[in-house]
Amino acid sequence: MQSVLNYQDFYNLLIGRTPHAFNRALGTSFKKNKIEISKEHWSILAILREKNGCSQQYLAQKSFRDRPSISRLIDKMEKDGLVERRNDKNDRRLKLIFLTSAGKSLEKKIIPLVHKTIKKALTGIDNENIMIIKETFEKINQNLDKK
Repeated sequence: MQSVLNYQDFYNLLIGRTPHAFNRALGTSFKKNKIEISKEHWSILAILREKNGCSQQYLAQKSFRDRPSISRLIDKMEKDGLVERRNDKNDRRLKLIFLTSAGKSLEKKIIPLVHKTIKKALTGIDNENIMIIKETFEKINQNLDKK
């Protein structure tokens, strides 16, 4: 199948330049605002913002990381006072991860910076093209997730 994009273009779009540029801009914004957090920790905060009190397995699935990586991230975030592990009321073997008040406070500082970075990234792109990008990446993900 002949493509309208060369391999370098695909690399830049899917795994290279674009995601790195966004993460770099976000990291710069955090540093300018004296917020010391990695993109990995931010991704966990973002998931917990949507579903506070979830399992490490859920965090692994949503962040596309393996369970040992999630465990290390949670350990560090717990040490930093951003999250805490609590027993699941229905299954005592399971620990659920919750944002602490410090984690919620940090998350509230970060959200406006994330929104500002997204707005900057999407400058000059109309809503129709944003939807095309979204649908295209969703289709790429579906194609790659097929077994």
